[in-house]
Amino acid sequence: MKSDTIFPTYNARHYAPKEVAETFIWSESFSKLIQNNHSVILGARGCGKTTLMKMLTLPALNSWESERAENIRRNIPFYAIYISTDIYWDVKNHTYNEQLKKFGNFSEIISRFSVNTNVFMSLCDTFLNVLEFEINNVSEEKEFELGKVLISAWKLPLTIPKIKYIKEELTKRVDDVNQMIQNIIFNYNKGDDLPHYDYFNLSFVTSIESIIPIFERIFKIKNNKKWALCFDELEFAPIWLQSELFVSLRSRKHYILYKLSASPILSSDLENCLKGTYRATTGNDYELIKMWNSSDNKEFSIALITSLLKKKYPNASPYSYFESNEIYNKESDSYEKGSDFYKQMLDLIRKDESFKTFLKQKKVKTTNPTPINEGQKDTLFRKIKPIVYYRNFFIESNKTSKGKLIVKYRSRKSNNFLSGIEILSEICDGNPRWLIGLTNSILIKSDMKNAKATTQYKELYLIAQKFKNVINNIPVGENNKLSIMDIVDKIGLYFRSEILGNQFKMDPKGTFIVDEKESLIPNHILDLIEKGISQGAFILLDTNDDAFDFEIRNQRIKLSYLFFVLYDLPIRKYGEISLSRCLKGTDLSNINQMSLFE
Repeated sequence: MKSDTIFPTYNARHYAPKEVAETFIWSESFSKLIQNNHSVILGARGCGKTTLMKMLTLPALNSWESERAENIRRNIPFYAIYISTDIYWDVKNHTYNEQLKKFGNFSEIISRFSVNTNVFMSLCDTFLNVLEFEINNVSEEKEFELGKVLISAWKLPLTIPKIKYIKEELTKRVDDVNQMIQNIIFNYNKGDDLPHYDYFNLSFVTSIESIIPIFERIFKIKNNKKWALCFDELEFAPIWLQSELFVSLRSRKHYILYKLSASPILSSDLENCLKGTYRATTGNDYELIKMWNSSDNKEFSIALITSLLKKKYPNASPYSYFESNEIYNKESDSYEKGSDFYKQMLDLIRKDESFKTFLKQKKVKTTNPTPINEGQKDTLFRKIKPIVYYRNFFIESNKTSKGKLIVKYRSRKSNNFLSGIEILSEICDGNPRWLIGLTNSILIKSDMKNAKATTQYKELYLIAQKFKNVINNIPVGENNKLSIMDIVDKIGLYFRSEILGNQFKMDPKGTFIVDEKESLIPNHILDLIEKGISQGAFILLDTNDDAFDFEIRNQRIKLSYLFFVLYDLPIRKYGEISLSRCLKGTDLSNINQMSLFE
């Protein structure tokens, strides 16, 4: 298994657009992305950004079977040019950059050449898609006319002026340049004149701006559609490209749109160009889509689970197949005398003195713990319900001994509460890659009647362990003695103590705020949190859809719900506490304590 994902099989990067369409589920984020404007979509790895970007292309839209599909195919206001970021664009992050440093700005020349070539290849793919899906009876004469324009514009050697042969020449040029780089590394000295071909002077921006009108003229395209440059996973792109693209959100040509995707936290190197006086602004120049803020994550997850279930069992309902979770469902009789929750409360009253004291302070009868009115049901009973279940399950007793409450815990090997459609629709934080893998794993090990609670829990625990291993293997730099999991471990254990500590708390802490002062949270800890956010280990909880984030100080954050499986936490967002409080007593230069996972 690759180290950067839990379920590599479900990585949309490896799927052709028409394959992505087979499992595509409509979402609020996609409805924003298809609008006639510039868009920036932000989210962690695996959250579905690539799927959304590929779904903009003609092959995906024409393979998509949905009630909405035909209407969108007919009315989408642009042709999408999908461009997947290649890590080799960023020459400065590769070994041969050190060997090229003595040759001045040659590394950036190569970087720009790589980007240009990839954009040209993607433009060729889009032209072919338009000809296949939109143009009837494409004449060879017209394709030859376009081919001659492309050969001249991109300074290619003479070849058959058809798009597929032009792509072959672009690929051959890449190989030629790679050979040239090796020759320079081994045979050139500082000060030597380097080869500088005319095509090094090309710019993908001006090139496509001049070529697209020619394409439309040759093939008589008069639908007034725009053309969207869809740059995916920009966090891996060189800073010069990121900067130029974000500045281009105030583009010069009315027929060019930019659709950009990146990690939640943008590089601080971009801050000036995105906060300047003449910067592009959300709502006016572009739509900012933060996937972690999407209001339909739960509905999206249920729709995705349903589609996977019905592929195997067409007549099954997700609510009956996976069943409901008694902790999180909203049945009207949950708080009545004799209900399961009522029995849980009586059990906990008998063994947990702090809970008994808490109820007395709230004027609840400990012999008959039921709400006295609807208001108390909402403000008290609904809030404490998950905590009561968890404490009753994990705590054997919490009694006073020598004037102090002493908690004794049960030895529990499984958590039977982690099952049901309410859990499955929340546990992956709207991340389709994880959810597809988890749901399919459960279905493989279940029969046509239903998925047993024990099976669901086992698969949840396995995916949580896999996710922990992925996060643990993320490189953090030689100078950082801590890992991301060291930080996750401290935070998770702190929140566990809030739920299962010796004092019953109606409002335990379950999220954290990153301290503003560097003296409390040093920058190398900040780097770990940022890396964790980009991989989905931490989830931002901000609600500001109008601004980019360049740093995480003062931001409210939670752990991924997948980690809640490992730390015995209810699937709820509780109140916040400073990160420094969570890490109190920890040597932030190193952690030598025994980890929960050792």
